[in-house]
Amino acid sequence: MTWSVASPSSANYEAQKSVTLVCIRLEKTFGVPRIAALADSRASTRRIDGSFKTLADTTVKLFALPVRCYHLDGITPVVGAWKSPYFETTVGIGFSGSCFEALTVIALISQKLSTLVAPNGDEPIPTRDGVVNLIEKLCESYFSQHSGDGDPLLLLLAFGFDGDKPWIGRVTYDTAQGVKSTTLWADDDSLETIGQDALFQQRAQDWRTRIQRHRKSVSQKPISETPDGAFDRTLELARHDLAERKSTEEQMLEEIESEFFGSIGGVLQRLELAVDDGQVVAGFTHDDRPYLDVHYSVAPGKLLGPIPIVEKMGRKIRKPKV
Repeated sequence: MTWSVASPSSANYEAQKSVTLVCIRLEKTFGVPRIAALADSRASTRRIDGSFKTLADTTVKLFALPVRCYHLDGITPVVGAWKSPYFETTVGIGFSGSCFEALTVIALISQKLSTLVAPNGDEPIPTRDGVVNLIEKLCESYFSQHSGDGDPLLLLLAFGFDGDKPWIGRVTYDTAQGVKSTTLWADDDSLETIGQDALFQQRAQDWRTRIQRHRKSVSQKPISETPDGAFDRTLELARHDLAERKSTEEQMLEEIESEFFGSIGGVLQRLELAVDDGQVVAGFTHDDRPYLDVHYSVAPGKLLGPIPIVEKMGRKIRKPKV
């Protein structure tokens, strides 16, 4: 989860982190390969007795950040804005740890990634390792000027596409070890998590392994010679893909609803990145329970406003908590 430092006058709270849960995996359901990130939405602080006080159940922890590349002569006079990018893409970021520090660092990452400049007249394209290295350097720069008060913790998972190859990067900071980063190419077995994740990852990976093993056994069976044989095989494999997706959601929802994980709660959020017609696109959805949905038109007298995309996540029929 995320956490907040208690004020000096608040004797009932410790300045400790309250860690959430974020996970990222590669999905191929409905014939669309994409990187899917899941997160809860609770921010909390820890009391001295070890229990958690919820500060908000509407915390956004998943972000889609634009990446734009410009020629040096693309700068506008006076304002200093950049225009006419020669390349654009999108990367996703999820965080766990200290809210204030995380949101500040993500704002810096967004600012820098949206204004990449090629000064030599060529048109280089950002790579997986280049993007994660920039995030790492920004974290090092930020925390080098941080007082260290409150023992800040930052856990980031970044993800995107290098061409058509999906990737996931992990960047972490704590006062003991400083900034560390790793990267990997995402495949069917990838399940990256941060936060209060040990038990979740064990259970989710166990379900995924069982489903994948059964899927493999189905795919190796001879196709029926009936006219619908090929269709039946494809349908059965698609059901396995959907079951794998829902089992991961279900495990996340169980931790959100568990009384034993006081720092995890709210609703289940999802951010997905996919390549559509050569362009990386991002889509946000969340569980079909009340959240930050605002129905308002920004064009008076006409309809122009945000439309929330929700779905019933997991495998069970769920009811809102009272």
